[in-house]
Amino acid sequence: MRGKENIEFYMPAEWEKHEGTWLQWPHGRANKGKYYRTKLEDIWVNITKELHYGENVHIIVYNNEEREHVRLKLSEAKVSLDKIDFLIQETNDVWIRDNGPIFVKDKEDNILLTNWNFNGWGNRYPHKNDAMVPMKISKIYNIPKIDTSVCLEGGGVEVNGKGSFMAAKSSIMNENRNPMLSQKEIQSSLTKHLGVTNFIWITGIRGEDNHNEVTDYHIDAAARFSNENTILYEYDPFNESEEYLSKAYERHYQELKQARNTDGKPFQLIPVPVTRKVVKEAGCKGSYLNYYIGNEVVLVPIYGDKHDKLGLQIIEGQFLGKRVVGINVNKLYAYGGMIHCVTQQQPK
Repeated sequence: MRGKENIEFYMPAEWEKHEGTWLQWPHGRANKGKYYRTKLEDIWVNITKELHYGENVHIIVYNNEEREHVRLKLSEAKVSLDKIDFLIQETNDVWIRDNGPIFVKDKEDNILLTNWNFNGWGNRYPHKNDAMVPMKISKIYNIPKIDTSVCLEGGGVEVNGKGSFMAAKSSIMNENRNPMLSQKEIQSSLTKHLGVTNFIWITGIRGEDNHNEVTDYHIDAAARFSNENTILYEYDPFNESEEYLSKAYERHYQELKQARNTDGKPFQLIPVPVTRKVVKEAGCKGSYLNYYIGNEVVLVPIYGDKHDKLGLQIIEGQFLGKRVVGINVNKLYAYGGMIHCVTQQQPK
């Protein structure tokens, strides 16, 4: 893909080698109140500990006081700080997958970052500080920044590293993100900046049709590439989800069946069930597809549910040679996200 004349940059697949992973540490100074950090930071400690064995972990903290607090928490958890560094930047929240940069490579394999104009999921939440994160990373780490004309979140895009791109139309072709851009214009920007030429669009669910979805249905909890020719997709084997979700699962499956790779061949489709029961903290069922692929480990959201073991087994079968670790995300899911939503890879 990098040899194509009309492609300037290339987004590696998540399973390609990382230099490190970016996190934004939860704090109580912005949107969610003073107990936000207390409720959530054990999840961040677990994520950092599992990842740091195989790659660097870059942690964005609100201020110097927060940095010292996080250092202490990680030291108590026996995390080697040799693999950790800190960037001080005031943030609104923790969702760096969405507000942070998407890292890409150019034709000479230099690392750059792209900025996709984060607007708080259609101006639903305060986001001024979070939207500054790509610029701050670029400045402090001396990584060239490319600004784009499209507004999207990292959780809304999925690539296989071989030219294929997957997303829900509802989260990108939406009046609250890109009211003046056509599908053709959006795809042109995605080709230029992410190196993708083969577009797989599922319909998705707009927020007004789905009381659980601030994001207008991100792809990273609905369908994921596990390799260049395989797509994992969510479904409810008991058909007990709310009616609009059950209809969406079937519609998306039919759309994925029609998808082809850059060689014109269909993808292998592997179903992954949602949780057996509603996750009480969130009021809806949970997805196992919001996993994050590190250099040595795959971190999978679990919920204390009967389907946790099955979800882990399916994902483990896709990533042979990597440790697969479940992290309970119930407290985080109460705020609308899981593991992939709070991580962002920087390729090597």
